[in-house]
Amino acid sequence: MPTLLDLLQSLAEQPAEAVIYAAEPWTAASDAAVAAFDAPQPGLAYLLEVELAHDVLEVWSSWRDGARPNASERCQAVIHYAEHDAYLDVHH
Repeated sequence: MPTLLDLLQSLAEQPAEAVIYAAEPWTAASDAAVAAFDAPQPGLAYLLEVELAHDVLEVWSSWRDGARPNASERCQAVIHYAEHDAYLDVHH
């Protein structure tokens, strides 16, 4: 099974209407899967919709003058949003 880090690296290839599920506690190394909203994955918890994860990464980039997040930063930003319902501040 791919990790959350792996999955977020291939985010552009995932269907926008799908959902990201990951093993808790959420970390870059968590097992992860993409599936339909009504198809929860055994052992994995709802993390975020794929479309919303794209938005999170776009905001991350725009708040940092267009910088592109590396794999670790992608995970940190998505997990932060999933846990706090807020974008990751520039000072993190």
